[in-house]
Amino acid sequence: MNKKILILSLILGFSLSFLGCGENNNPNTRITKQLKEGKPKQEYSKLAQIFFDEGNYKKALELDLKQLEEDLQYYKKNSAEISLDYNNIGLDYDEMENYNKALEYYTKAMKIDNIVLDLNSPERATTYYNVGSTYDALDKNSNALKYYFKALEIDKNISGEVNENVLSSYIDIAKVYDKTEKYPSALTYYKKALHVQEELFGNDNLDTAVLKRTIEGIKKKVK
Repeated sequence: MNKKILILSLILGFSLSFLGCGENNNPNTRITKQLKEGKPKQEYSKLAQIFFDEGNYKKALELDLKQLEEDLQYYKKNSAEISLDYNNIGLDYDEMENYNKALEYYTKAMKIDNIVLDLNSPERATTYYNVGSTYDALDKNSNALKYYFKALEIDKNISGEVNENVLSSYIDIAKVYDKTEKYPSALTYYKKALHVQEELFGNDNLDTAVLKRTIEGIKKKVK
């Protein structure tokens, strides 16, 4: 999961209607933005990724916003490229703990995804997971679970049960149930996570051992 202001040039076209020798303005004329041909430069996005990886989220946000404005000169507002920009901006705000702004941009991304993406697309799953994580941070637990489950369903449909995205969703779902004291449900999903963890990384893996200890702790709470 990763994390784009130029002034847009608008070319305004006005249609003229001609009746005999007379000339009238057409009241139905639309003002349309003419998109540039070719592809936008990606320098802002590349630099944003570098700053994001370094933990400089404010600078990453500044660059991601610039990339968005660059892309809007070439792509329609409801395009997959613009959705990706919104998702990246949402991630920047997420890391800055400005969760309401993060949700604002994730919501913009999801609206576009509903138009341009297949139901079972990895990009859609990633956005759902991001939204779930943001609601989780806000302690809006029912919303967090809703989006974690949406991401989980898509990831299972794409790659089956045994993959790291499914593992992450199982663990985060279990954690939400744990913090809301729904321990039987937490135990169920920690066990599912353990099964995937062992399949992926084996019994001797450190994270596997940590997960086993977590399960033992939850079992005591269930009793």
